[in-house]
Amino acid sequence: MSQVFSDNILYYSPGSVFSNIAILLLCEKGIQDQFEFRPLQMRVDNIAPWYIQMNPKGQVPTLVHAGKAIPDSLNIARHIDECFGLSPVLSTRDANVLSIVEKWRQVRVLSLVAGKKTETQDVDALKGTLQESRQSVIRNIEEHPELEEQYKIRLSIHDDRTKILIDHDTYLLHKASLASLFDELEINLQENNGHLLPNKIRSVADIYVTGILYWLISKLDKDILKYRPIIQSYYLKQSSRPSFIRAFV
Repeated sequence: MSQVFSDNILYYSPGSVFSNIAILLLCEKGIQDQFEFRPLQMRVDNIAPWYIQMNPKGQVPTLVHAGKAIPDSLNIARHIDECFGLSPVLSTRDANVLSIVEKWRQVRVLSLVAGKKTETQDVDALKGTLQESRQSVIRNIEEHPELEEQYKIRLSIHDDRTKILIDHDTYLLHKASLASLFDELEINLQENNGHLLPNKIRSVADIYVTGILYWLISKLDKDILKYRPIIQSYYLKQSSRPSFIRAFV
């Protein structure tokens, strides 16, 4: 980054799909040089008291702009759309755009990569690791009782994450959801001549779809679009954009 402001920070994790989306959002707006990109050590930094006070869910990303913490990638999109000018407009308040975004946000991609893919898969080691992580949060509650309510929020997030990783039916649900999303995306792209929206305007929905496709190709299956030529063509166009190249290449 060519310029860094000490009170403008993006806290992220390189392995997080929504961190990737936040990075792509900043690059799309052309404001990436105004922020320090600060990676977190997950299971350590993200449950530390200083971070839990900013983001009780203990998730990434969190954007700090002018000293104000903005957790969650969609909140970040709304914030930068309102604070950093009108071009390009990400349309973060448009109902049609948000409908697409929310559908893609619901797919828990971690389940697809690290979840219980078969009924007989041994997940005992994973359960042990998850239980150790849970105990770390409980110890933090004991050491920082003034943050008990915030840490309870983190515990609920942790327990939800545990379910998506060790429950086979949850894996099947998200696998089916992704296939359904791909089917719907192909129809939209066909109807809109290669665009997500009928008006052909690029929006935050493109950022989410592109960011999630990038994560799936990188982490799950590099050939996931092999039999989806319409989506593959869309992705190739999106990944050749300067903002994508700045973010990931």
